Amino acid sequence: MRKLKSLLEPTVNGEVKHNFAYGTLEGMVSNMAFSLVNPFFGVYAIALGASSLMVGLLTAIPALVNTIVFIPAAGFVEKRESRLPTVLFWAGLHRSLYLVLACIPFMPVAKPVFLVGIVTLMSVPGAISGVAWTAMMGDMFPAEDRGEIFGLRNMFVGVTGILGTMVAGRLLDGVPFPGNFSLLFLIAAGFGGWGIVLLSRMREPLIERSVHVRQRAQLISRMKSLLDDEELGSKFKVFCASAFLLWFGFGFLAAMWTIYHVEVLNLSNTVIAGFSVLSGITTVVGSRYFGKMASSRGNVRVLFACMIVVGMFPILYTLSPSIMFLNIMQLVSGFVLGGLNLAVFNLVFAYSKPERSPSATAVFNMLINLASFIAPFLGDACYKMFGVYVTFYVGAGFRILALIPLVRLAGFSDFTGRRGMNRFDFRKVGYQKEGRA
Repeated sequence: MRKLKSLLEPTVNGEVKHNFAYGTLEGMVSNMAFSLVNPFFGVYAIALGASSLMVGLLTAIPALVNTIVFIPAAGFVEKRESRLPTVLFWAGLHRSLYLVLACIPFMPVAKPVFLVGIVTLMSVPGAISGVAWTAMMGDMFPAEDRGEIFGLRNMFVGVTGILGTMVAGRLLDGVPFPGNFSLLFLIAAGFGGWGIVLLSRMREPLIERSVHVRQRAQLISRMKSLLDDEELGSKFKVFCASAFLLWFGFGFLAAMWTIYHVEVLNLSNTVIAGFSVLSGITTVVGSRYFGKMASSRGNVRVLFACMIVVGMFPILYTLSPSIMFLNIMQLVSGFVLGGLNLAVFNLVFAYSKPERSPSATAVFNMLINLASFIAPFLGDACYKMFGVYVTFYVGAGFRILALIPLVRLAGFSDFTGRRGMNRFDFRKVGYQKEGRA
């Protein structure tokens, strides 16, 4: 906390340091809310009586809505001079729906359907606030410093994620159903609201938007200008192709982790929470480690190294049902996901011009959500035909395929984030989480 407090001291880079401090505090509080509930949505669905298909729909249907919403959301954000009010309103609406999720166990019928419906509804304000937040972060922090800035931020944010998941696992096993899940969502709503208060303390820089950006642009023309850009268009397309295949692999296995843990291995909520805790611990370490590596060697190399491990992970994970072995695998998972999420976040900015960052964010998220919508249906069909183990192997295959376009991307000679700490010495004052790779 001393590092965060020191960032509030007036300096020549006071605005950047102020935003880092409050952005990190907001991330810590908000991640507490998310970590309380996100690892247990699948468990919640099964407790409500959901089938394997319904567990898959919990990921697939919101992803479809995100695919539809992201591009219009980008146009909505680009036309606004200020992004912070947009983030505050839509993020607040998204988090308020945790209160509705707390009430689902008390509904008389169709509880799994209500769960999928509310989570799908949450994806609309979540998509809009996500596009606006990402664009705002691009405005607030210099491109050359983002690797280390967000590596350090993610380290602090990961700590509260660990604490949240630990508390959630104990609460779920210590309080009878349905009171345990209802209490969990109420607590998450409280932390989410606190995060909005901290977010409102951030200071958005005054940036002159280009006239053509402020004007109403057609959906197709916005996408065309982004993809046809002579300098960055080709790189962005290759990056998106690789990400699409990777997220297809994620979505293919979306329901399998819960099914494998709950129905195959019969693990308790405390053990499942322990997996997320271990993964969260090494995510903290990985975010810091890969943040430094990204600043010195570039985000593409970080992404490539992490994707090799992520690709092989589903195959390795099924080698043994031993809890000790699974714990070790979760440590590996968290470490590489810390680097993967950081590299992907930075590359969305690196391969788009500043005035087009909302559109780049929207196109990227539209594609990965399209993959996340299609893949769970195919994963569920594979599971019903061949079982959970074959499904893990096929999902790993899609992830490994994502390395092919990334090889071409690594051949580009480009700027993907280099060390720029000499201009403001941060060290002197000092993202799809899947939960498993």
